[in-house]
Amino acid sequence: MVSGSDTGQASRLVVAAAVLDDLEHPTTLLCAARSYPPEHAGQFELPGGKVEPAEWPEQALARELDEEIGLSIRLGSELVVPWELTVPPPQDSGPGDDAPAWPAMHGFRMRVWLAEPARPGDRGRAGADHQRLEWVRLDPPDQLRRLPWLEADLPIIDALVTALGR
Repeated sequence: MVSGSDTGQASRLVVAAAVLDDLEHPTTLLCAARSYPPEHAGQFELPGGKVEPAEWPEQALARELDEEIGLSIRLGSELVVPWELTVPPPQDSGPGDDAPAWPAMHGFRMRVWLAEPARPGDRGRAGADHQRLEWVRLDPPDQLRRLPWLEADLPIIDALVTALGR
C-alpha cells in the first residue's frame, strides 16, 4: 500500500478502499498493480494513500482515489481489524486518527473502508502509481488470493473475503 521510498514517521496513517462493484451485492473487487518501487512493481494492493496533516481519513481516501485512479467513491463501512493485528493510534494522532488500524508496510498504520464507485459502471483508470487496474471476481474466493498481493494487504484480503461471506 505504501511505496518502499516511504520511510517517514513510523505511526503515520494511510488509508485504502476495498472498492466493490456494488456494496449491496458485490461481485468484483478493484485490485491495483503497483508501478513502483521496483521490488513491488506488479504486486497488487488496495488503492489509497497517505493522510495529510489535519486531514480526516475519509477525506484523504476520497482525494487519493481521485488523484491515483480517477475514481469518485461512495463509502461503506470500515473493515474491522482483528484485535491480534491491531496497531493502536499514536498519542499525537491527527483528526480522525484515533481508531485502531491494520499494520502496513514500513511501520505505517492503515485503515480500510468498503466502497463502491459513485457513478455505477465507473471502472477507474491506472495512473502513474499503478501498472494496471483489474476488477477481479469475488467467486470463487481463491480468485483474489491468486494475485501477487503486497504482504501487508494479505490479511486485509482474507478479512474482506470473510466479511463478504465468501
